[in-house]
Amino acid sequence: MNYPQELLEGYSGWDNDYPIRVHRNGSPVTHKEDCILGLHWHEHFEIIDMHVGSAVFYIESKPYEAVAGDLLFVPAGGLHTGYSLIEGKLEYVAIVFNEALMRRPHTDQVYERYITPYLDGRAVLPVKLSADDASSEPARRLVREVTEELEGKAPAYQLVAKHKIELLFALLSRRFLPQKLVDKPVQPRIAEPFKPLIKHIETHYSQSLSINQAARMVNLNPYHFCKAFKKLTGRTFVDYVNGHRMNEADRLLRETDLQVTEIAERVGCGNANYFTKLYKKHKGMPPSHVKKQR
Repeated sequence: MNYPQELLEGYSGWDNDYPIRVHRNGSPVTHKEDCILGLHWHEHFEIIDMHVGSAVFYIESKPYEAVAGDLLFVPAGGLHTGYSLIEGKLEYVAIVFNEALMRRPHTDQVYERYITPYLDGRAVLPVKLSADDASSEPARRLVREVTEELEGKAPAYQLVAKHKIELLFALLSRRFLPQKLVDKPVQPRIAEPFKPLIKHIETHYSQSLSINQAARMVNLNPYHFCKAFKKLTGRTFVDYVNGHRMNEADRLLRETDLQVTEIAERVGCGNANYFTKLYKKHKGMPPSHVKKQR
């Protein structure tokens, strides 16, 4: 699985003329509750195409269960994360692209009517298209074709992928574009105040951070903070912090020669016995077992 180390995911170095990428994520063995998509956001659109297994994705604080064939559309700037709902194989594809991919250098009234509102934020795509919705099959087929183009890289694949994305938006606009558009982009979402906090957790995971301190960072009292955080991430504040610490501990166990006691201290768990108990809870095995597998 890919676990972004920074909450704000960067996409430097991609083609400015065709800013679009595809990521195939998965594992032959996942456990229920495993984090399969680290909590993050970016100023790009993202399409999640579920291929194998089932998972729940939290997109702007709302949970969406996804099975094979389901499509999820993450709005630009939307905070999102995902967790496995199964024991076994899981696979999904994420297509990420910037709105600049679809900007037209000249005026096209039809394009302005049906495509531009989504680029400007005056209209939003549906978050989920279900696999059992037959009317969504053309959209699903286009997403799979875009993936094939981006992975196959045949001559002119960038141009083909771009045009298929435009066709996808046109077909979705035909079904979902509201008759009356808002005059301005949608205002900042409920997740906005939490973004600096989550980034702080991701980058300062070895430091102690109480619920009271975290609540003050988002100007909420502890009770409302705990409710809002659970709604946003699908996890309690303590579980989220510990989960990130154990992900980092897992990386250190597999990639370094540090002792378990040293790793425990590095991730903010000074007590080695407590660290072992916590690691086993999150990863299903003691840290010593990971060391023996190397």
